[in-house]
Amino acid sequence: MGIKGKVKVILMGVGASSAFFKKAEQEMENLEIVCYEKNSDVGGIWLENQYPGCAGDISSIWDYLKSIERDNNFIAKYIRLRHRLEHVEWDGAAGLWRCRIRDLEKDASFEDSAEFFVNAGGVLNNWKWPDTPVLADFKGKLMHSASYDVGRDLYNKRVAVIGAGSSGMQIVAAIQQKVQHLYQWTRSPIWITTGYAQKWARNNGANFRYSEEQLKFLDENPKKYLEYRKHIENELNQRFKFIIKASEEARVACDSAESGMRKWLHNHPHLAHTMIPTNFNPGCRRPTPAPGYFEALDAAHTTIFTGLIGSITPTGFTDHQGNQHGVDVIICATGFNTSWLPRIPFIAHGTNLRHLWGTGKGVTSYLSVGVPNFPNTFSFYGPYGPLGHGSFLPLAVTKCQVEGNKSLAPKLAPARHFRQYADLYLQRTAWTSPCRSVMDAPRYEDYEIEYLGENMFEFMGNGFEVREVDGRDITNYLEKLYEEGQDLAESGFGWVVSLMETRRL
Repeated sequence: MGIKGKVKVILMGVGASSAFFKKAEQEMENLEIVCYEKNSDVGGIWLENQYPGCAGDISSIWDYLKSIERDNNFIAKYIRLRHRLEHVEWDGAAGLWRCRIRDLEKDASFEDSAEFFVNAGGVLNNWKWPDTPVLADFKGKLMHSASYDVGRDLYNKRVAVIGAGSSGMQIVAAIQQKVQHLYQWTRSPIWITTGYAQKWARNNGANFRYSEEQLKFLDENPKKYLEYRKHIENELNQRFKFIIKASEEARVACDSAESGMRKWLHNHPHLAHTMIPTNFNPGCRRPTPAPGYFEALDAAHTTIFTGLIGSITPTGFTDHQGNQHGVDVIICATGFNTSWLPRIPFIAHGTNLRHLWGTGKGVTSYLSVGVPNFPNTFSFYGPYGPLGHGSFLPLAVTKCQVEGNKSLAPKLAPARHFRQYADLYLQRTAWTSPCRSVMDAPRYEDYEIEYLGENMFEFMGNGFEVREVDGRDITNYLEKLYEEGQDLAESGFGWVVSLMETRRL
């Protein structure tokens, strides 16, 4: 017993999920990992979004993710950059996921297979263009915020920004002082708030850069650094309460955000009427900290529309009243397709997940990490997520290694119960308002398990645990002697022998 059979895991995507590699190295054994990433570096959405004004946390998060990769040499060990998954299908007879991958540098495809497949592609990676007539007719520079031309000079240019969510507001605030004229459309209400963790931010919620002295102090005082982090985390964690409809926290958040918006928009009553929500609380759409955005609206060379775009022309656009406007650049900050439908064939037992979830019956997942009847596959940040995915995956894979499980697939009934629970719970929250917009271990009783051998208890072998023959502590079920968790060693208990000899006397 305790022998871990070798298995392979294929991952698709390496954004924040790159932390999984570290967890795998620390907690798992006899494991081969290959990660296919379509981009030229790690980071996912934090790599792709490089538009002007992109919130300071984006670049900081990417720097952090990259430092994890660099410090641990993950690219050399596990990651194949500029490789895109094109087809994933379960081979039930072999107990393997068969994958077709395209090398984007060579434009050549090849096959790979593994016992486990992990979808770590996230949901914010399939950006979409606006539903604007004849967008392709525009002859100037057309960009999307998620695929921004970083080298594009906007100085003294006429620029139109389509979209007034977080990205659109950040772009407007960042470029307003550079451009000759700025146009933006804001047609949907949105809560614009001060920055998160106000108590620990600059004035009006703005981010700040730590001085070298501050960084040095935090580095040399780890407990103070932990205390500081916990204070920030504590304030952020309390914010979930304002998602609950009719709660006191929701009322306070709503009143505070409305007061702040009316203060900033006192010169633009027509914008206040359009932008300030009246039928949903903060949280239905993402509350948006937007330092500098309201100031940009006050600029003489900024024009804000609250009506529809008439059409896009080769040289610009027509507004909702039919007036012509010439622009040099159009930036679309129009978000992502968040339908959860896979963009590639993802097939098990003859069923393509895209077709299954796209039939009108909706998306049914198991605790956001699995799909009913799809064996040996897990998702990071799946539907109704996120949950404790990092803890779930090593435990599930290790169970299969130790017990000789060929496959592990969520049952349909628990997945339906989870969806029913989630749908009912969400009715209490702002997320069901009219806006556009945690597990420690797996519950294996919710899974259909298929074994490699004919007898499900073959993994028990000759009845001895591996640690009984390799010299490790065999009292590991008792409380740890040391915080670090070292095993009991013969060389360390001489004092116990002496004590016993003394007592015998």
